[in-house]
Amino acid sequence: MRKFMIIITLIVLLLFVVDKFLLKEKGLISKVDGNKFELIQDADSLPVGIKMENQAPNIQVMDLNGNQVSLADYRGKKVLLNFWASWCPPCKAEMPHMEELYKEHKDDGFVILALNMTNTEDSLEDVTAFVEDQKLTFPILLDEKGEVSAEYEILAYPTSYFIDSTGVIRNKVTGALDKENMYKELMRLP
Repeated sequence: MRKFMIIITLIVLLLFVVDKFLLKEKGLISKVDGNKFELIQDADSLPVGIKMENQAPNIQVMDLNGNQVSLADYRGKKVLLNFWASWCPPCKAEMPHMEELYKEHKDDGFVILALNMTNTEDSLEDVTAFVEDQKLTFPILLDEKGEVSAEYEILAYPTSYFIDSTGVIRNKVTGALDKENMYKELMRLP
């Protein structure tokens, strides 16, 4: 009986290792850990604010190409709204992960809106040089007066808001994220 219990324990342990480390996001453990959010049917009736399960405040800013952009333009998509600055080391660390994730999932109804806190930069040229150096392809938005950062109460950089396809804030993360954690948050969004 003891040998049988040892064999069963080893099999369960082996299955756990395969599931967690070889299958990663496709495995059962990650699906259990995922805690996918349910779609809120009457999301438009929620209050507007920066708390979880509030409608995200709409923003209207210029992008790096001089086009006016609104958060409302992306209704129907899962949005990672990221507040960053080119001089911020943790921001620099997470940008390659954001670019990889964006390239892999932009056709899946996902968008990254990287809102540069332009009022904290020495010059707009610093932002442009950073974007070119990093070869970023997702939309780069400019918070030239710091109004959006103030409205979203950004106190540390980077800060990311995960907004579902109905415009509801589902999570806020302060500090740099790696690709795996961004992906997990993305997969939780309805």
